[in-house]
Amino acid sequence: MVLKAALVCVAVAALLAYYCNEPVPQGIAEPHMYAKMTGIIFRTALNLGRIGEYFSAGSEAQIFRSVFEAWMNVGLKLKGTSYREGLKCTDTMFDGVNVRVYEPTSTAQSDTKAPGLVYIHGGGWVIATVDTVDPMTAHVAKQLGAVVVSVDYRRTPEHLFPTAFDDSVAATKFFLQNAEKYNVDRTRIGISGDSAGGNLAAAVTLALAKEKGLPKLKTQALIYPVLQAINFTTPSYINHGHLNSLSKDLMVSFWLWYLNNDLSFKKVFEANNHTSAELKKSQYAGYVDPEMVDVKPVKKGNLKFPDIPNIATILDPRFAPLMADDADLKGLPPTYVMTCEYDVLKDDGVMYAKRLGKAGVKVNHDHYEHGFHPFLIYFDVYESAGTAMANYLAYLKKNL
Repeated sequence: MVLKAALVCVAVAALLAYYCNEPVPQGIAEPHMYAKMTGIIFRTALNLGRIGEYFSAGSEAQIFRSVFEAWMNVGLKLKGTSYREGLKCTDTMFDGVNVRVYEPTSTAQSDTKAPGLVYIHGGGWVIATVDTVDPMTAHVAKQLGAVVVSVDYRRTPEHLFPTAFDDSVAATKFFLQNAEKYNVDRTRIGISGDSAGGNLAAAVTLALAKEKGLPKLKTQALIYPVLQAINFTTPSYINHGHLNSLSKDLMVSFWLWYLNNDLSFKKVFEANNHTSAELKKSQYAGYVDPEMVDVKPVKKGNLKFPDIPNIATILDPRFAPLMADDADLKGLPPTYVMTCEYDVLKDDGVMYAKRLGKAGVKVNHDHYEHGFHPFLIYFDVYESAGTAMANYLAYLKKNL
């Protein structure tokens, strides 16, 4: 009995050591914060999802989501709601889409119309909700004196692409068309989002730029956005794909859950075998790798793909905004892009910023050498994230 108890203690100690001593890149300024987020919260939720699916307790994505959000909700309850002081927060629906509206009380009482911001949360289109980013969106609303609409789009794997995109478009259009109800100047409405939310914000901006009879978005602010699914061997994927803050393995899973909810193709995607030789030499591959030479322009309809459900969608800008043609980038509003060094998505954001600049779009690109995915939500406890938040807010104050 004593031996069994000792073995259990050793096993528990080893498990705790595994999770609490997360390997931290040397460039991370606050390693304990990084280890806490990636080792204790994020990785635990993901592994429990995989274990749960193995024992038929549900799908990996759904269990991962439930555990992650349970962790986050505990943190939110401990935090309290004092950060909402000075705001009217309302959960409502915009054209059938759930949203949370943050209205500064000073703005509602003012004779001057306020700016507005649509915010779309990240989470790989799978995890997180408007609750997860509630402290951040409340902070943004107060600091900007703006009405912020946080979009609670329907998530995968229950709702595959293009549901999240469609919800984001519908909510944004409703806000643009009904701005006066919130004392908002419809000519001063921008859109923003982090990670998968940055993907959706960029996709919405591309889509609405073609709409007639609708107020134009004033700016788009993309926070470490995920923008392409044709190349998982970019330098940032190679250099940082092992990090548990957002691994290559998990990012590929997120893409597949969003695309067709079939992880049996994960290895195929990770090896870049989900595209054809022709595509790898086309302008679409060049959108990700600017060093490519002898790019051969091809039409999407003429390309052949492996036998993977919905695979041609990877070239749809609504799904992967970096795949938008050059002509579609011209005329987009001023754009802010935030990237982090320790992030597989760094190159996605860098390339989009460069392509937009070449298309004549005014671009402000902030890169954080000590940043990791998704550090901005820790703006109130992580010094580097606090600096990033201040710069993000400064951009929005100037461009809304």
